[in-house]
Parts: sequence; C-alpha cells; structure tokens
Amino acid sequence: MSILATRDQRRFSVAHHRPPALNDLSGTLIFGFSWLLVMAIGLMPLAEASLARSPSITMPTTIAFFVAVGSAVLLRRRYSWLGLVLHIFGQIAIWLSLFVMSLAIVLAVFSH
Repeated sequence: MSILATRDQRRFSVAHHRPPALNDLSGTLIFGFSWLLVMAIGLMPLAEASLARSPSITMPTTIAFFVAVGSAVLLRRRYSWLGLVLHIFGQIAIWLSLFVMSLAIVLAVFSH
C-alpha cells in the first residue's frame, strides 16, 4: 500500500505547477502588455470626451473582457488555474475602477 501512495505522491509532485522562470520574456511581455491595454481601455471615456462623443460602456467592456480572458489563455501554461482566475479578476477590477473614475471625471468636467 505504501508503494502505491509513494507513486501517486510522486506523480502529483511531478504534475504540480512550477512558477515561471524569471527569464521567460514572452510570458512577461504578454502579462505586461495585457495589463497596459486594460488600463488604457479603462481611460477610454477621457479619449471619447476629447473627441466630443458621449462615452459608451459597451465596446470598452467587451474589449476589456476579451483582453483579460485572451491573455489568460495565452498564459495558461505558465501559471496555475488560481493564478489565471486572479489575473482575469484583477484585470477586470482594474479596468472597472479606471473606467468609473474616468467616466466620473468626464461627467464632472464636460457636463454643462
């Protein structure tokens, strides 16, 4: 019985997630670019107000969601499932906070 338990434990430890190496440039670039893109999308109401258009929520929401999920799909081999879920949740939370703050600025400054 102990041989089976040892074999199962060894199999689990081999399949267990390992953190990405520090020299993993492609993963770092994907990670950083997706966060930069989500933060820029959060500031879209400011850009739309400078173009004299009323800010919309549909397109930035769709773009932010697909950027968050798409970057998680690209990073799925480098991070654990919990890390990917936290990545998606964090990106959507940052986008939402930036979007709400920039929309509040637009409504406060540009509304007559």
